[in-house]
Parts: sequence; C-alpha cells; structure tokens
Amino acid sequence: MPLALLRLLSMRRGHRKAQPIGLLDSGEQGNPRGFTMKKTVISAAISLLLSPIAMAEEPATSTLDTEADVERIQVTGSHLKGVDMEGALPVITISEEDIRTSGADTVIDLLKQIPQFGGGAGTFSTALSGAKQGDSPAGAAGISLRGLGTSSTLTLINGRRVSVSSFANGSESFVDVNGIPLAAVERVEVLTSGASAIYGADAVAGVVNFILKKDFEGLELNASYGDSEDDSDDSKKNLNLTYGLAEGGWQAMGSVDYFKRNALYDRDRSATAVEPRPSQQGIYPSYNDLWAMDVPEIGDFVEASCPEGQQGTGSFGEYCELNRNAYTVTLPEMETISAIATVDYNFDNGVRWFNEFMYSHKDSKSNSEPAPFSGDDAPVSYDYPDMPQELRDRFDNAGVDPDYPIFAWGRFPDARTVKVKSENYRFVSGLQGEFADWSWETSVLWGKNDNEQKATAGIYEVEKFKAALSGELCPDGTTGCDPDVDGLWYNVFDGQQNGDPAIADLMRASVPRDGESELTVVDAKVSGELFELPAGDVVAAFGAEYRKEKVDDNPSELAKADPDNDNEVPVFGFGSTEAHADRWAYAVYSEFGVPVTEQLDLQLAVRFDEYESFGSDVSPKVGFRYQPLDSLVLRGSWAQSFRAPSLAQVGAETTLSSGELPCSGEFQDNFCGGFDQDDSYLSEIYGNDDLDAETADSYDLGVIWSPNEEFTLKVDYWYYKHEDLVGTDDEELFRQALRGEVRVVPEVPTNPDDPDQVLADGEIGIITRDGTIGSQIEEIRLELVNFGYQETDGFDIMSDYRLSTTEWGDFTFMLDATYLNSFKQQLSSGTPEEELAGGWRHPRWLANARVRWSYEKFLGSIRANYTHSYDDDHDKSGVPEGRQVPSWTVFDLYLSYDITEQSYVSFNVDNLLDREPPVAYGSGANVDLVNHDSMGRYYTVGYTLRF
Repeated sequence: MPLALLRLLSMRRGHRKAQPIGLLDSGEQGNPRGFTMKKTVISAAISLLLSPIAMAEEPATSTLDTEADVERIQVTGSHLKGVDMEGALPVITISEEDIRTSGADTVIDLLKQIPQFGGGAGTFSTALSGAKQGDSPAGAAGISLRGLGTSSTLTLINGRRVSVSSFANGSESFVDVNGIPLAAVERVEVLTSGASAIYGADAVAGVVNFILKKDFEGLELNASYGDSEDDSDDSKKNLNLTYGLAEGGWQAMGSVDYFKRNALYDRDRSATAVEPRPSQQGIYPSYNDLWAMDVPEIGDFVEASCPEGQQGTGSFGEYCELNRNAYTVTLPEMETISAIATVDYNFDNGVRWFNEFMYSHKDSKSNSEPAPFSGDDAPVSYDYPDMPQELRDRFDNAGVDPDYPIFAWGRFPDARTVKVKSENYRFVSGLQGEFADWSWETSVLWGKNDNEQKATAGIYEVEKFKAALSGELCPDGTTGCDPDVDGLWYNVFDGQQNGDPAIADLMRASVPRDGESELTVVDAKVSGELFELPAGDVVAAFGAEYRKEKVDDNPSELAKADPDNDNEVPVFGFGSTEAHADRWAYAVYSEFGVPVTEQLDLQLAVRFDEYESFGSDVSPKVGFRYQPLDSLVLRGSWAQSFRAPSLAQVGAETTLSSGELPCSGEFQDNFCGGFDQDDSYLSEIYGNDDLDAETADSYDLGVIWSPNEEFTLKVDYWYYKHEDLVGTDDEELFRQALRGEVRVVPEVPTNPDDPDQVLADGEIGIITRDGTIGSQIEEIRLELVNFGYQETDGFDIMSDYRLSTTEWGDFTFMLDATYLNSFKQQLSSGTPEEELAGGWRHPRWLANARVRWSYEKFLGSIRANYTHSYDDDHDKSGVPEGRQVPSWTVFDLYLSYDITEQSYVSFNVDNLLDREPPVAYGSGANVDLVNHDSMGRYYTVGYTLRF
C-alpha cells in the first residue's frame, strides 16, 4: 500500500502535465487535465500514507467518492485546497478509529498518548489543578507541543480559532480543551512545526486542529463505564447520542454528550499517600513570641496533644508536621454536558452555506492542602480561656512575659476547596463555493468562555481570624466585639478539633471569581491556479482576517492584594489573577504551491498581522517536498513565528507570587548578607502595556521511506529558537538595584509620608528589612517584561508495518517516538543558559508503540507507552544529588466485538500490568504527574448501537 501511494504522490498535484502510465484508469486518462481524479487519489494518499498513527486503514480506492467531497479536503498547515502540500509538512493525524482504540475519554487523555505533547511543564491536565494561586485553574487542561508552553501552541476547531479560557494559568493564556467533547471529534490533525505564516499568532510550536463530526446519517448511541480495581471510587461514566440526516440540499447533524468522573485523591494510592517533605506547619500549631524566636534554646513550643509520629524539632524549635497529601486531589471531580450541531445547505449554483454550533457546560471541584497562618496574623492571648495548661506551664517555665503577644504558626484544619462552573459557546456561519478554477470561502465566528469560581471550604479571612483569637469576633461575623460580653473565641488548640463549627463558618469566605473571554473573527479566502510552469500549475491562496478578542477576569476583593494594607491579601493562602483587556487585530496572507520540477515542489507563505496593542509582524515560511525515488520523499521547512502578548499579560492587575534568590553566586555578599543559603521572598507582579511579541525561528528536515507496500518509516529533525519570552526576570531586578537603577526601601519606614522610604503604586523595586542592600529581603515588586529565550531540537521517528494473514486477520505495527536532543533555556539576561534535556520533567525519549489487530468481528489494540529516565529535582531539599526518576513503561489493551452490523461492545484496560509509577522526590505528590500516572489498572466497558 505505501509504495503504491508514493507512486500516486509522484503524479504530484492535479496541475501536473505529465502522467505516469498505468496509474489511472482509461476513463481518467481521457480527461485532458486529470484534475478530479488526481486530487481525489492524492487526498486519499495523504490521509493514509502520512498519518503516523494511522492503523488498519481502508484501501485508497474506498475514499474515492465524489468531486464535491474532494473539494472540501484541506490539510492542516496549508490554505491550498485539494493540493498535496502535506508531504512537505510533518502532520500527525489521529483518526476516528485511533480515538476509538485509544481508551481515552477526554481530549487531554488522548493527546497525552502522543509523545510530541509530553515532557516539560507545558501540557497540563486537571492533575495539576488546585485551589492555590500557583495551581492551574480547577478542571482545566491545556496542551503544548515540545514543552514550549500552552500559549505557543495554536488550538483550532475545524481550522478556526477557539476562545481562550477567561482564567489564565498564571499569566499564560490557554484554550481549555476540557471544553471540547471527545465524542464529538472525528479526527485530530497536529502540525508539529511553526505556522504563523498560515494561521498568525500563537502557532510558534505548531497547531492542533480538532475536526468535529459532520457527515453523519442515522442515529448512534454510545455508553461506557469505567473504574479502577482499587477500593476508592474512581468511576467514570460517559453517554453520547448522535443523530444526522440529509434531505434535499440540507444536511444536519447533532450530538449530545454527558461525562462524569469521580475524584482520585493522593491518599487513595500508596505511591502518593505520603509526601516526601512533610510540612513543619501543621494543624497542631507551634507557639512562640518575638522575644522567644530570638532565643535559640527556647524556640517554638508545640502541644503535647500532637499525634505520635508527627512531632519533630527543626531550626526554629518544635513542630507538629502535616502530610499535605492526605488532603490534596490527584484527579479532580468533573462533570460535563455538551452539544454540537452542524447545519449545511447546498444551493443549486454550487454555493454551500455551512453552520456550526457548539456548547459545553462543565462543573469541577479541586482542592489544596489547608491554608497556613503565622506571625502577627495569628496572635494568641496568654489569657486565652481554652489554652491547655501544659502549654501555659511551658510558657511560664520559659519566662515568657504574659503581656507580650504570643504567635501561632500552623494551618487550618480543612483543605482549601474551590468549585468552578465553566461554559463554552461557539458559533460559525459561512459560505463557500467555486468560480472557474478557484474556490472561495468566507465566514464569521463568535466564541465565548464563561467561568465562575467559589471557595466552599478552607479559605479564612485574616481580619476575622485575628479577632476570633482575641475574642473580638461578633456573632454576625463583624469584628470589634467585647471579649467579656459577646465576643467569640476561636479554639486554635488541640488540633482545632474542639472549636465551635459555627465560629469557623463566620471566618470562612467564598471569595467568588468570575471571568469572561470573547472572540469574534471574520475571514475570507480564495484558492486556485495562477499560471502554468513546465512542471505544472502554480497554485495560490489569498486571505484576510479580522479578529476582536476580550478578556475580563474579576476576582473577589478578598482575593486581591490590598493596596491600603501593604498589598497583603485579606484571606490566608489564597489569591487570584486579575485581568481586563481587549484588542483588535487584522491580517492578510498569501500562500503558493510551486512545482519546480517533476520531483520538487515548494510551499511559500507569508502573513502580515497588525495588532492594536503592540504593532505589526510579518511571518514567512518556506517548505519543500522532493521525491527522487518512488520509495523516497524528502521534506523540510523553515518558518518565523510570533506570539502576541496575551490579554492576561497586557491587562494583568497586581499578582502575588514568591521566589528564591540564589545566594551561592553573585548575590552572596550583598542581598544574601554573606550567607550561601538561598533566600526566599514575596513578589508583586504588574502587567505591562508595552510588551512586545515573542518571536521564534523553526525548521525541520525529514525523510519518508517506503521500500514496499507493507512498511513505512518517517524520520524528522526539528529545531526551535523561541526568544523575547514574556515573564518576570527576578534576578535582573536585583542587578538593577545593585546598579542603582531601581530603589531599595525599608519594610517599615520611619516616616511613611517620606516618598524616599516607600515605593509608589506600580513602581518596581525591592523592600528589605531596613532598606539596605545587605539586609533581609522581604518583598520585590516587578512587571512582566520580554527577556530570555529557549532553544530546543530533537528527532521524531515514526513507522508502521502492515501484515495481512488469512487465518489470523490483519495486523498493523506502529511506533511513534520523539528524542529530545537539547532544551536550552536562559530565563534571566545575566545568567548562563541552562540545559534541561534529561533534567527534571524533561525525559530525552518518549515513545508509543502499538499493535492493532482486526479479524472478522473483532478489533483489538495493545499499546505500550514509554517514558525514559530523567533527573529528579535536585533543587528540592532532601533529593540526593545525581538521583534519577527511573524509566516507566505502561501497557494498555483494547478489544471490541461486533454483536451485529449495527452494534458492538468494547473493553479497555489502562495500565494492564498495574505498574506503580516511579518515585519522584522532587514532586510534592511523590510522583511526577506531568509524565506519569498514579491511577493504576483501570477497566472501561462500552456499548455502541447504530440505527
């Protein structure tokens, strides 16, 4: 099959003059241009030959339908319709059958099986979500190619943009792919090279295009249920109903999908039940006062009621540790209902009116470990009525002055928990048709993402907590009551088990947050033949696009930095990003397919984008496809791409974060005070209206070899250099202070009205204990800037071998692997670049090997997913130097049986051998959930019925 297909490809496009003998039937040879037949055959060849994970495809002749069907074919990565440009582009196609045998229930589960999406900190799933500001948004998932970041991978649905999530992941915008129902996806096309010349901003690393089901007639019902074999309830349920019809010139299809997944907690699996570095700050607090903290031999006190095995003594005295994994969730609870519909009408003159509708509703819940409290936010009166006598005696024996404040250092008893409701809307309407040898298309798109978040537990107001520790919390939740009259006291002792739940309810806050993201796009494009060269016709595509986008992220005032209180957040251990921005952009573009010789084709493309916010950008691309032999194709491309600063970055309000200053180098004798232990600090980050676009150069060079009909091998080398990254350059801020370019002020000014002793609102600078460079760092204030770069290269290796037997059926053996040769990164302009390949979360090898089998009424698949070993996170305390996270191989199994011609049952097992994930001490979960999975063996049964 592959050899024959390569021979078909050797015909080149329909615009070729020459035709090899014997490849077309006599009827088509009588066609002076051979246009229809050639385009049809080549389009079929593209989908069969160049799909790296295509399994058990139908013969090419089965796809030769009508000319109308052919004209709709357009490969991701090109605007040239019906033309074989995919041979010049590394495009991965995940077919409908691939999706069926993958065992995946969600889009993110499907794409995590593709090696090109693995490694690094780019692609994230709900396993990384939580209730803290540094966690990814609850219930959301984003995708990233090559580990370059979610904002560097463009996500499309049916070739058009998707509205981003209104809740950013830090300052990075992303498309929440959990809003795309997998049951509605017919196939996925992944372009693994830069494509800003074709699609504009964000296609730095490549493009992921979800093609939704469309040409469907009849009724189909799908139902599935899955659960692990552990005692925990990790079940999932999925129900889908699809109906389509065609009558007259009308064609319509609708699909409704319901999916629910119960939560998996870290405590539910032995691999993640205990964190490697338990917190010294627990729900049984330690107590001291400022005077005692300065006396090392006294240090902190902890109650005798601290459970056995949790007591410890650290640098500051006694503590009662907390295993945070007893509270945190691995896979959050999620429930979605979604619907898609397509309605098309074909006019008699050949014009087609097409419409797409999509809606999804998602409810999710996630949590993080209990929030911490400490210092002057947790003052405890020596005369507290419920203080345990043994603790009071210890203070007396230590000589603590009863009139001096005592401070608690601990955590609240309940996990921080948030619920998020997310709704996605999408509507596309357009017209397409043909005139002469040209096809044209125009459309309007409107998309919207709405998010609502509320805390349901574990979030406490600082002011009310402080009042309750002094007996000044009022019964109506206000503060200032008399402790001897109607004031309420919160019992922080004995692990906070004996307090009144009603008092805790008065201190809790729901900190609501709502966000809205909106996208409007109007586009028009044409594609056709320009003129003729000796080797064939030059084809071209021209287009224009106007886009309007808006983001509003509105957190509660309680989750925002309070400028009237040193920018402190009014609740413990919680915060939210905030952004308000909108902008327009327009673009014009062109693309050309040039037949240079019978063996060599070129793809030339250029795009001009103009943005309201930062100016313009020109993105070129050049690709080639060279076929010196029937069995051999060489391909390559070079592209310049860009990523416009996201609305979450240009419209960001003050965001709170934290960091650590490395004290073993240039800062040891100044900000670190001569010590070599890294110094931690708080940070406030401001948005920046003057950000420039990130830029990238990428190129790839590949070969496709098919020596016979059964075997195909593809090898591609890829390279990216991604510059002017948007982020915060903390270390450069400290260098600026040493050069006198930014100010250093004291934490507590002697004269708050003196402008030389305080930073103005929005001013960048550093706050230290006494306002000098050599004293303790307390806080830094900085803004998002363009800085640094990342440079990466590697190889993709893909192969498939088909074996047909009479007695045992048909087999297809497939391999999809990627090798990370280098991933260099410089995130601070004054530091040397760092090599990440083989380091923490950057395995050099990722591979997926599959065998698919079909025989009579059976269809089966076995998959092996391999993750190579890589360095543990040696920056974390307690991680042995040189330790590696071991390699991991997991096998999955799928089997289905056709009961009748209209129905089949399926059975899927993930992690067939129940392999434990390798230990990763650098992860708080004890398992690296970016590259591994702690679920264990998981069974899913399904049933499909068609009418």
